[in-house]
Amino acid sequence: MMLVDTGAIRSIFPPTREDHKRPSDPAAFLMAANWSPIVSYGTRLLSISILGWRYLWKFIVADVRTLLLGADFLAHFGLAVDVGHKCLLDTDSCQSLPLAPEPCVPTICSVAPHLYAQLLREFPDVFKPELCQVPGAPAKHGIYHHIKTKGPPAHTKFQRLLPQCLQEAKDTFAEMERMGICKKASSLWASPLHMVQKLDGS
Repeated sequence: MMLVDTGAIRSIFPPTREDHKRPSDPAAFLMAANWSPIVSYGTRLLSISILGWRYLWKFIVADVRTLLLGADFLAHFGLAVDVGHKCLLDTDSCQSLPLAPEPCVPTICSVAPHLYAQLLREFPDVFKPELCQVPGAPAKHGIYHHIKTKGPPAHTKFQRLLPQCLQEAKDTFAEMERMGICKKASSLWASPLHMVQKLDGS
């Protein structure tokens, strides 16, 4: 069984018992989506069979439960993931391979350190989704954004929203106001609110 993960930068192969006896490889630094390190044991050249073709690739041997095909493997061999039809496509031959409807193992979203990982670790309070821990209290970050304008205010006539969309908008703005991201204001500047439904129905 293989796990196809377009969010993983590198392809990974699970270690054997002999690999566990070896010291970890500090040169192959891997990190999971929750910032926890993944122990690695170097690389291994393997031959993988997909769509009747053999693919030779150098995998990183690391502490995962199943073989993981990452973005490096997919990009090199011209393989694309069709999420809508749940299949793996060969862009050259147009052949497709059905994928399992749901992963059988926990997904690793990222196996490389993020560009801003150090900033996230150094300032955890700034990047919390809850900028305002106490309702009504000022935001902890202390950053205020002002937009300087010139000329007369731009005003566009409002457009009515469907009841469901109106309630969604009210809930979203109320949450942003509670978190200290925005606040109510009286201004001549106005533009209609355009709402688009997401793929998950929200």
